[in-house]
Amino acid sequence: MARYLTIIMTIVCAWAMAGCNEIEEAVKDAKKDGSAPPKDNYMVLLDLSDRILYNNQQQVPKDIQVIQSIYAAFKSKLNAKDPTRLYFTVNDKLKLMVAPQRTTSNEVYDLAGNLRLTLASAQPEQKAKMLEETEKNFNTLLPQMYKKAVISNNSTSYAGADIWKYFNEDLQDDLEKDAQNTLFIITDGYMDFESLQGRTSRNNRYTSCVQIINNLKKAPDWNSRFKEGDYGLLPVNKRFPNLKVIVLELNPKDDWTGEYNLLTTIWSKWFNEMGIKSYAFIKDDNINEINESIEKLLKVKLPSSANITSVSWTPVTESDPEITKAAKNRTNTQIQPTETPTVIENAPEAAPKKENSKSYNSYSSYAYSEPAEVIKKEKNVKEREYIRTSAVKSQIDTSSIHLRTNPKKPISKPKEQVTFGPAY
Repeated sequence: MARYLTIIMTIVCAWAMAGCNEIEEAVKDAKKDGSAPPKDNYMVLLDLSDRILYNNQQQVPKDIQVIQSIYAAFKSKLNAKDPTRLYFTVNDKLKLMVAPQRTTSNEVYDLAGNLRLTLASAQPEQKAKMLEETEKNFNTLLPQMYKKAVISNNSTSYAGADIWKYFNEDLQDDLEKDAQNTLFIITDGYMDFESLQGRTSRNNRYTSCVQIINNLKKAPDWNSRFKEGDYGLLPVNKRFPNLKVIVLELNPKDDWTGEYNLLTTIWSKWFNEMGIKSYAFIKDDNINEINESIEKLLKVKLPSSANITSVSWTPVTESDPEITKAAKNRTNTQIQPTETPTVIENAPEAAPKKENSKSYNSYSSYAYSEPAEVIKKEKNVKEREYIRTSAVKSQIDTSSIHLRTNPKKPISKPKEQVTFGPAY
């Protein structure tokens, strides 16, 4: 009996060793081959401005489903490159980012920093496992991130998402020289941001789509005026020829029939001026229509929406701890009024910066802070003297005096059907 057990154990060990040897040999062969499939670099940029309040915050689960679909497309590409699902020679990359926005907390940027996958950094035998773990992170952390992004149910509490700043300062660092770079921008399409310092309008070039639309929407020949007047967004003096861009969830207002066409015309001109020739637009719609659009643009097959993890979202209310915490933080950063407000109100207007000014704070995936307002020397002297004198007289605490903030942004836009802009 003992003899039979010994034989069986020997056979089992031999099978196990054979299996291990096969894996080792596969890894060695992949390393020897040296021929890696074309590399893809997917970047997902989120606009977390007041658009996420749309339809009682039901824009949030839509966003999450769209991000999950992009991840599914990324995974489908990987599987096409390596049907073995081992991904030994695949070095693709996916990264989720939040557009610079003053009212977005650091916690949101921290969570976004965990939503990325860089296969090149993993050992070949660990790549499949890394893919599975990243997918779980997306399903778990995305709802948490959006929960912290909802800081209020009032649109005026949100600063605009500064997509222009991302293109100007950070996009270049996120590109991979040896890859096909694809940037997905999830936004309503209006590119409104609060800070106009250093980006003042000039010669029909503006800092947001709304400014252009308001100038042209009442003109029956808006298209001719747009071209002849050289209307558009302020240019970013950089070029990105090795980049594809897909703008998702465009949500034009419905009070003017030409809104969507002008909106996409503005974006198209901006892209072309940066040397971006491959771009497309997808309107906000039900997830199945959006998935179909993604499949056509990326030439992939996505799993049905029933096979993608469903998102259950309970709207955040003003009584939720996260909103209470965010409101408290905003209160702590607001300026405390002084006894003589004329020091602020009658101060001379801030001098505009030059477009290429180096005085902007840098943006990273983890934090964003709004640059301080430029104040003329005369105003500084008067204000410091006033604060010093008042502090001596009344022994006030000057540590709580901060710059004034006044976020303003239009309310969310109504929903529209999906259509396409220029295809790849």
